[in-house]
This record gives sequence, C-alpha cells and structure tokens, in this order.
Amino acid sequence: MSDSHTIRSEMRREILVFAFAPALILGLILLSWGLAQWEIGPVYLNAFLALAAVLLGGIPRFMTGFKDAFRRRITVNVFVTVAIAATIAIGEFRPAAIIILIMSVVGALESYALDKTRRSIRALLDLAPQTATVSRNGGEVTVLVTELHAGDLIMVRPGERIPVDGTVISGASSVNQAPITGESMSVEKLPGCPVFSGTLNESGRLEIKTERVGDSTTLARIVHLVQEAQGARAPIQNLADRFTTWFLPTVVVLAIVAYFVTGDVKAAVSVLLVACPCAFAIATPTAVTAGISNMAKRAILIKGGMFLELAHKIDHLLVDKTGTFTFGKPKVMDIISFSDRSTDDILHLACIAEKYSEHPLGRAILAAGTGQSIPDPDHFKSAAGMGVEATWGAIRIRVGKPSFFQVAGLRLTPHVEQAIAQQSEQGRTAVLVAYHDEVVGLLAIADEIRPEMPATILALRGMGVKRITMLTGDNPQVAAAVARVIGVDDFEAELLPEQKQAFVKKCQAQGQVVGMIGDGVNDAPALAQADVGIAMGAAGTDVAIETADVTLMNDNISGVADFMWMSRKVLRRIKLNIFFSMIYNVIGLTLSVVGLMTPILAVIFQEAGCVTVVVSSTLLLWSKGRTGKL
Repeated sequence: MSDSHTIRSEMRREILVFAFAPALILGLILLSWGLAQWEIGPVYLNAFLALAAVLLGGIPRFMTGFKDAFRRRITVNVFVTVAIAATIAIGEFRPAAIIILIMSVVGALESYALDKTRRSIRALLDLAPQTATVSRNGGEVTVLVTELHAGDLIMVRPGERIPVDGTVISGASSVNQAPITGESMSVEKLPGCPVFSGTLNESGRLEIKTERVGDSTTLARIVHLVQEAQGARAPIQNLADRFTTWFLPTVVVLAIVAYFVTGDVKAAVSVLLVACPCAFAIATPTAVTAGISNMAKRAILIKGGMFLELAHKIDHLLVDKTGTFTFGKPKVMDIISFSDRSTDDILHLACIAEKYSEHPLGRAILAAGTGQSIPDPDHFKSAAGMGVEATWGAIRIRVGKPSFFQVAGLRLTPHVEQAIAQQSEQGRTAVLVAYHDEVVGLLAIADEIRPEMPATILALRGMGVKRITMLTGDNPQVAAAVARVIGVDDFEAELLPEQKQAFVKKCQAQGQVVGMIGDGVNDAPALAQADVGIAMGAAGTDVAIETADVTLMNDNISGVADFMWMSRKVLRRIKLNIFFSMIYNVIGLTLSVVGLMTPILAVIFQEAGCVTVVVSSTLLLWSKGRTGKL
C-alpha cells in the first residue's frame, strides 16, 4: 500500500472515534462545571461506550506499545499504553475515552500535516499523462502509457504533456520542464535533445523516441527518492530515543511521589499522561519532512534527514570544474586576426574546414558560426587530435593546434606565438586558421564559466563554508585561470576519478566535514566518499541520482547554498520544537505532582504540545529561500 493510502487509512480509523464523541464531550463539559451527572442508561452501558471508544481509537497504539515493551524498547507508545491502562485500572473509563478521543484528533491532525508535506510531491505523478499517441503499423494510435516500450515513437502535440523519458527525433518546440529541473523559463527542444515525462510541450509538434516509461522515468524516481528520504531518520532523532528510554522510569517515580504528596491516585495517573513525550518524539521528523519537501519543490532532492542535518556543518567544499563551475561545453571566446581579413571571414573559413568534423572543438567552431551560410568543402582530411585540412574550390584551409602547423612546415611568427601564449595564460585553447600557407587568424576556445559563479561563491561562504577547492582533470594552467576568475581558495589539477576520491579522504582525515559537488559520472567515487555528495544538473542521469546524497535537478549551483540555508533553518526549528515540548512537559509535570491536573486536563495539556510542534514544523513548507523567493 502506498504512503498516501496508509496515512488516509489512519486518519479514517482515528476519525471513527468521533462516533462516540458527542455524548462523551457533552458529559465532560457538564461534569467539569458540576451542572449534571452524565448517566445514559445503566452504569454498564456507560462503561461499555467508554471502553469501546478506548479500544477503537487505542488498539493500534496499544499493540505497538506491547511490541516495543516486549523488545525492551521504551517508546512513546509504551507511555500511552501504561498511562491508559492506569486510567482504566482506577475506574476512570470516561476520562480514558476522552483521552483516546483527544489523542485521535491530534493524531489525525498530525497525519494530515504529514500528508500535506507530501502532497505536492505526490502531485508530480499526476503530471504524467495516462495515454500516449504512438506510431504503429503506419498510423497513429492512442494507447495507455503502461503499454509503451523502449524504442516506441510517440507524438506530442502543442499543449500536451510528455508521457515518457526519451529523445526528440523530429520537430522543434519549447518545453516547460520546471517539475524536473526547476527552470522558470521554457527550454528549446530540437532533434537529439532529451525530454522528460511530465513536462509540458508548449509550441511545436514533437516526435520522441521512448527510452523510459512508468516507474523508471526521472519524474517517478524523483517522487520515490523524496518519499524515501522523508522516512529516513536524522541523527538528532536518536536524542529523542535516548531521552524516552530514561524518561519513563523517571516519570513513574514522579507519579509515585505525586500519589504520596496528594493521596490521590488520579494525580499519579495525571503525571503519567502529561509526561507522554509525543511532542518531543515528533519534533525532529516533522521538521525534517517539511524541509525535504520544501527543497523538493525547488528541484533539490535530499535522500535523508542525516544529510539535511550535516549540510550546515560543511566547512570544506570540493567542486568539480567541468559541468559545475563551467558549462562543460567548449565555446569560441575570442577571434584574433593576423591579416587584413575580418574576424567574420576567419570564422567562416574555419567553419568550412570543420563542417564534417566530429571533434568537440570543431562543433564549438560551427556553433559560433550559426547564422552563416556554410558551404560544403570539396575535400576534407582530419589528423586525429591535431587538426583538419580542407579544400574549397581553389582554396586550401587548415584549422588546428600550433603543432599541426609546425608539422606541416608552416612558420609561426613571433606575433602569432605571443597571441598563443596570451590565450594559454587565460586557460584557453588556441586554434589557428591558415589560408593556403599563411596563418591568418586564431580562435580562442574554452569551457565557458557560468556567469553566476562569483556570486554563488560568496553565498556559499556566507553559509559557513571555510574553504572551496576546485578539482579537475585539466592541466594546471587551465585550472589556475578558471580558479582565478571564480575566486576559489585553491585547486587540484590533472586528477583521475580515484585521485579525487583520495583527496576527499585526505580532507576527512584532517577532521573536515567535506561536501563534494560533481556531475555524478566521473565524480561518482568522490561523491560517494564525501560526507555530503551533491550531483549537479543530473536530470535523467542514473549514476548521479543513485550515487549522490543530494541531487540538483537543474544546472544552478546556487541550489547548494539554498540546501545549506534550509539545513540551518531545519536545525533551528528542531531545537525550537524540542524547547516547546520540554516547556510543556515541565509545566505539566509540576502541576500534576502537586495535584492541580485531572487526567483529562493532563492529556489536553500534553497534546497541546504536539499541536504546537506540528504547526511549527509545517510552517517550514512555506519558508522562503535565502533570496526571499519560494
């Protein structure tokens, strides 16, 4: 049975207690004011109604309490079982029924609050359509999504939601994928682009090749991870367990003291009832659940409460360069002319030579020439890892590394060599362009740094991060240039995946709490080793979602600062909740020991603490981020 069904079943069971509520509540009011004696028929009928209400609302708690006691575990349910048993033992049937009623009402309220924290996440599943238009037997038919298989071609019209994870085969459109990545702007989708189940196709018709359906889609895995995380315990919750273990014997002693001080067994029972540490027990899980749900709405998935608790303690943050500090795609950053040719002419010549190239630098050059009409070269030849040579009409064009030209016997002038050195100092790759046997220009290519990085670094330092180190497989010269622009403390260059993991271990051995941010593929060992592993831009990446403790479903590293901010906020809220629960217990126990509490007033006071904690935690759902935005 799903979590939602379980919660709703509990709510229905507890609300059934209201079948006995009107007469019990009316009788309680009359008895409290001394205006009447509640007698409905024979005494045994009154006892039967009261005991029926106790059993109906209390059996689940009693069974759990007995099981916990049998396992020698002192829990909240053991408290409830002992307190209710004591109340019935002294013949207070109607107060016992009222107590169960109040507990059931509060239990239903807690279940509702918990359900509300999960409702927005479960609602994501409703975004995925139940049917799809699929191409079969030369035509288009509508089938249930459950009947789709990997490789099926489906058609999605404007205004429809995409039912599967897949790749665009044909068509072009703007897709709103906020439920997956949290991006506020629609994303242009062209052939070859990935798409995700539950996202909205806004403008054009798309033909999509199915890759994942049902529970294997990114959307379904997001929901599963969040629900799993909400059930995970934070380390601070162990404090509640230890507290409960020694608290019950202490309360039993206080109950005996209350009996001898007042001479009234009801005072002793009141001590047991008011001391139930329900509020203390839910202080941590309710706050953690609300915090995880809040972050999920921001496309930040947290796998468990322990990572939410650890985040604010991170003092050394390790960050992979490619795809994290940078976009992970080479881009032409500058064009330099060594002749009377314009930079546009130089780019045009380079695009002609690279038109058939599959090299990433070649694709970056062609991307820079988007908008130009690029003719096909007549002949094309590639020297692996060096460059390309092409002819277009009577023109011979070479594009490649400086060594490519030196091997070909072309002379590099001091002016050209100086330009190459200047680009290298900036961490850029110099690609030369030759017209016949003359070097006429240079294209400076680099992995573009994300423009928001300097501001994000400041935000991370504001969250308490003492040191930020960039890890990369690039050469030290490129690493130094990027580190200088971004403003990190230091960097480690030319690292293999296992060396990144070793560096994490080294930092941990020095007593540091280490956070690691990476793309979740070659950084997987380091992500797994870190105290908190954070995968960035991991929509649809199995390795990232499985390996990391936290997953940023978009490409915005500022989400790490939001995660650390929420960690601080949740920890403060847990402490506040514990403070509330302790205050209620201290005041309630004091009044009970001196005989100023009846059993019913005791349970009302105790449950008021639970309501306070639930409301306090639920407010985290609507907490605005560190930037003041939901």
